[in-house]
Amino acid sequence: MREPSPMRNKGARLTVPRSPWYIRHRWLLIGGIVDVGLLVVLFVLARKVLFSGAATVVVTVTAVVPSATSIANPTSAATPSPATLSQQIDAYIQQMPLTQKIGQLLMLSVYTNAYSSALDAPLQQTQVGGIVWFPNHNGGPLMPTTLSGVKQLITDIKAHATNPLLIATDEEGGDVDRLAPYYGRTPAPAELTATGDPQNAKDQAVQDAQRLSYLGINVDFAPLADVNQGGAIDASRMFGSSVAQVTQYAGAFLDGLQQHGIAGTLKHWPGIGAVPANPDYALPTLDHTQAQLNNIDFASFRALLSHQPDLIMVTHVLVPAYDQTYPASLSPTLINGVLRGQLGYQGVVVSDAMEATAITQFMQQRGYTNPAQGVGEASVLAILAGEDLIECPVDPTLEQGVVNAVTQAVDSGRISQARLQQSLERIIRLKVQLGILKLPKS
Repeated sequence: MREPSPMRNKGARLTVPRSPWYIRHRWLLIGGIVDVGLLVVLFVLARKVLFSGAATVVVTVTAVVPSATSIANPTSAATPSPATLSQQIDAYIQQMPLTQKIGQLLMLSVYTNAYSSALDAPLQQTQVGGIVWFPNHNGGPLMPTTLSGVKQLITDIKAHATNPLLIATDEEGGDVDRLAPYYGRTPAPAELTATGDPQNAKDQAVQDAQRLSYLGINVDFAPLADVNQGGAIDASRMFGSSVAQVTQYAGAFLDGLQQHGIAGTLKHWPGIGAVPANPDYALPTLDHTQAQLNNIDFASFRALLSHQPDLIMVTHVLVPAYDQTYPASLSPTLINGVLRGQLGYQGVVVSDAMEATAITQFMQQRGYTNPAQGVGEASVLAILAGEDLIECPVDPTLEQGVVNAVTQAVDSGRISQARLQQSLERIIRLKVQLGILKLPKS
């Protein structure tokens, strides 16, 4: 039997001491802590899943939808960042022998039926950095006679060359259509404008790009940015008689080439839509004031720079409003001063044909009776004026004159190493962009 409590015997009320609140509610506290812990765990897990899913979405979208840059330049995705690329280009140039550096500035003109040992010296000893292919020249026969022959010739040239080559031709359409003997005629620029739809110009350029790529050609000396003003140049070669027309249609054509792996070339700086003679046959003078030049002749080139032309070709025309001594192709004022300085173009500048009558005539006026020496000196002046690539003559004697003169000018320091470096950086950058040169990683 249980003993009764002494307190009960006195009739007192039974009181039990109260425990602290956290003891009395310990199970509630423990349960709350567990609940909070579970919520934290769930939050962390949810956050990881959320961000993991978002990352997956971003990767998927990036892989499917190309950026605007990659559309404009198909090779840009593989191109290093600008700082890294510049360093790699500089390292690549530094390891080149001097002969190879000089050769990078020269484009050999090729008019032949098939590869022969005559091409070995310019490709392997001079180490030219590019060629210009002609299927006919000065009324000569078609060479090669078949499309497969053209493809084989270019394949053989690449195989024998020391340098990765810029391989160019003039595929304008119409009267200047190097592929016409093999594929049939394509519309002239003026015909494309007459359709009223710039997309037709772009579509034609895309077709040209596909054909050029098939043959191994990576540079098109087109489109013309000249504004037709009733001069001696065939009006059908130009896209129109207003700056707006030329900008719209030449821009579409340029985009069609460059968005499909072919380097496009705006020509003929500073504009020859009003010249009284073709520089191929005479030395013309463009008698426009600076205001006229800036409002018309220069204006289409300026507007087209937004399309990022890979090259601009400079032609042989006197423009006394800017330079009373030299034709544009030899003028530091018109190339370095206006084209690069005022307009801001920093891409590759290529000469027009250095055997053009305009050049030989100008050099004869300066006392050069030997054509090879005259063309050679003109090529040196062109480089000093700011040109990066020299389109050498088809004639082997004249071509050798260019090689000798440029080599001597570099050896003597007349063409400085700094000036040589400027052109090399632009040329190598273009070759990397086109995917024909892969730089070793530093």
